[in-house]
Parts: sequence; C-alpha cells; structure tokens
Amino acid sequence: MARHLPDHSVDLVITDPPFGIEFQAKRANYNRKGDRVLEGYSEIEGQDYLAFTRAWLHEVKRVLKPEGSLYIFSGWNYLKELLIVLDELDLKLINHLVWKYQFGLVTTRKYVTSHYHILFVGVDERKRKFFLLRAL
Repeated sequence: MARHLPDHSVDLVITDPPFGIEFQAKRANYNRKGDRVLEGYSEIEGQDYLAFTRAWLHEVKRVLKPEGSLYIFSGWNYLKELLIVLDELDLKLINHLVWKYQFGLVTTRKYVTSHYHILFVGVDERKRKFFLLRAL
C-alpha cells in the first residue's frame, strides 16, 4: 500500500490477516509449495503480531477515505491485538459479526473452532456510508 496507493484514495478494504501464525502442521498442508505462495508472503511469529498489525492497519487508515470502510476477517487467537490497534488508531468498530460455519478441525483437547470474527470498521462516523443490500 505504501508504494502504490495515495492517501485517502480507497473506499473499502476487505482483509483476512495471515493464517500462517506459528503454523504447527506440516508445511505440505494447504498446498503450500513455493510456486503457490504469493511473493512477499511471510509467516508472522505470535510475539510479532501486534507490531505487524499496527503497521498494516496504519497503512489502511492512511489510504481509506474519511467515508471509507474496512472489513477484517479474523480467527479468535489474535482478535485482541486487532481490537487494541483499532482503538489506538481511533478507527471506529461499527459491528462485530460472527460467521459460523459447519466444519472445523477435529480436536481432543479443546472445543472445535467453527467461526470467524468479522470486524466492520469506519474511519469517520459522521461521514461513513452504509449500503444495505436489499432484495428487489
């Protein structure tokens, strides 16, 4: 974003921060071969996630128009860090949606995680626009 987008030029950002945080499974999972990974992708260590989040959310705030919106998809593991940085940057959490799905990894030591958090965020509450899709 820093190299390619000017300030206040974007209406909407939809993002799903990396799943590769302290990835414990085999590298072959999810077809993670070098030719199937985007250039620039890197795994984030858990202790670095807060700083990583500060950096990318700072850029999102810079490029969003005052009436712009942001949707962040997140698992529960690092939701706290996202909320901390949204607050630090004075971005407005408008809704916290939960997307429940019908699959999950089989576990023997904890409950199955079968949902994502979706944070709907605005820059300037007075200028923000919201277009509810309505059936005709």
